[in-house]
Amino acid sequence: MDKDTTFKEEPHWRDTMYLIQPSSHLGAGGNTVDLVDSSQMSSHPIIEILGKSIMLPCRLNSSAPVVPARLTLYWTARLKHQKEEQVVHALHNGEENNDPQFPVYKNRTQIFKDQLSSGNFSLLLKDLRVEDDLATFFLFYHQEDGDYNTLNQNKETCLTTVKVAKSYHKPIVTVNYEEWKAECTSQGGYPKPRLTWTNQNGLLVPEVPQIVQDAGSGTWNISSTVNITENQTVTCAIFNPSLKETLNTTRSTGGEQEGLSIGIKAGIGVLAVAVIGSALVLVCWKKHATEWRPIHRR
Repeated sequence: MDKDTTFKEEPHWRDTMYLIQPSSHLGAGGNTVDLVDSSQMSSHPIIEILGKSIMLPCRLNSSAPVVPARLTLYWTARLKHQKEEQVVHALHNGEENNDPQFPVYKNRTQIFKDQLSSGNFSLLLKDLRVEDDLATFFLFYHQEDGDYNTLNQNKETCLTTVKVAKSYHKPIVTVNYEEWKAECTSQGGYPKPRLTWTNQNGLLVPEVPQIVQDAGSGTWNISSTVNITENQTVTCAIFNPSLKETLNTTRSTGGEQEGLSIGIKAGIGVLAVAVIGSALVLVCWKKHATEWRPIHRR
């Protein structure tokens, strides 16, 4: 009989991401600029599920009013496999201009133009993909007055690192009684999992697991095989390091084998009864045929 168990620890970032204190900057002309500085998030990234949307928070509190028509900002990203910084979303003099936007972010970003004047520079990133995993996002902004004097500017602020994750399907454990091996498979998760085998005595040493990335979704599939013996209770555990989630499936190696033996014995018994029954019918038929055989007279 299989048993499925799920353990999930709540990631600690949920307790910290909204406790970040604003940091103060001095803009040109002596204007005080307060920013929700997400640089403290770098050690506690925001985690979100693959395919969902995520908000990258950034709010400006300045003594100089924000005038969107004179505002230029660039949301930018450092991707884990890219050396150069990439433009995620751009606004120039109050108008969105995504010509320099990195192709992977096309139609996936949104700023809130109606809230720019109140200092909300946050970015909504939609349809999270594996390419977004471990990317660090940050903001450049610049504002001038009517005489082209700089009022507010910052080179790099509101740093936020994103981690993408997805739960694995519950593990499926199958037993091969001819080779005395158990196989565990699971699909559709992210990032790469950790797989362990245990029995009633502790850890088992499996063969090298096969981990394959799906070319379309970027999620991972895993399979692992371990040697077993009769009357064992083996458990396959899949651990997702980003979600702190463990999925378990437990399987007994005795019940089905015993059931198979019982089935074989039962089959042999039925066959024996059939053979004996057929033999008795044949004997009775011969006896009956002998008793009714016609007597030939000379």
